Amino acid sequence: MNMTNFNLIHETNYDAEELASIASQKFPDVWIYVNGQSLGTWELPCEIPILETDSTIVEFYPGVKMNGISTSRPRYPFVKGCKVKLGLNAGETLQVNSIPFEYYPETNFELVENFEPDYNQYFESSDSAGVSFQRITDPDEPTNRIGVIALEDTITEFEIISTPLQLNHKVPSSVFLEMDYRCDSEETQNFYVGMLIGTSTSSAITHEPLVGVNTSSKWKKIYINLTQSILRNQTTATSYRVIISGAKSGTNDIHLYFDNIKVVFL
Repeated sequence: MNMTNFNLIHETNYDAEELASIASQKFPDVWIYVNGQSLGTWELPCEIPILETDSTIVEFYPGVKMNGISTSRPRYPFVKGCKVKLGLNAGETLQVNSIPFEYYPETNFELVENFEPDYNQYFESSDSAGVSFQRITDPDEPTNRIGVIALEDTITEFEIISTPLQLNHKVPSSVFLEMDYRCDSEETQNFYVGMLIGTSTSSAITHEPLVGVNTSSKWKKIYINLTQSILRNQTTATSYRVIISGAKSGTNDIHLYFDNIKVVFL
């Protein structure tokens, strides 16, 4: 992701660690257009047959697995397409190693949790166990800090909530929660992501479950669509919060690791 002049373009003042977190992406797909005509969606890495030769305009758009579902793979809505002019020769393979995608100037980052500070910026425990993110050095990357949920001894579950999402008092066209995650257990573990919605018509808080996430011993990134949850409650909602919860499936201690948690809207 090209972050040149990001703060200037977006009128923000993110530090270097926050900019690195914003830039962190893992796009599994690319949508291709050649001279304005669609060639479809391709899973990366890939070889794309193109019939045109000589000077050819090729457009690239990143795609994601929505909510971690492999059958739902839309274009990522917050990034401009990258248009390049390529000199193509029949029978030859031209290698494109990187694509300098950029965010649209209107893209907003309501929440950027990279776990670098020593205090919890955006999440707190909402249950009696009091389990929240601990900040530790990533054992696989000593220059990086990550968040960990430790389910040890008699602590078997957790439930944490974000600070309220402001969304700049506008009706967004797209809102995503993005995050990296992994687990140190080889057993199947799950955690859940939803929205807590406060309304002007009731003192009760509505919990809307959205996605169940299967953990992995390797780092993965997920893109969770919050848009519909926000839009269907926009007429009465007074607050939106993200809730992340889970419980260990066995008796062994487990640790859930997180990084680069972001709420992005446009």
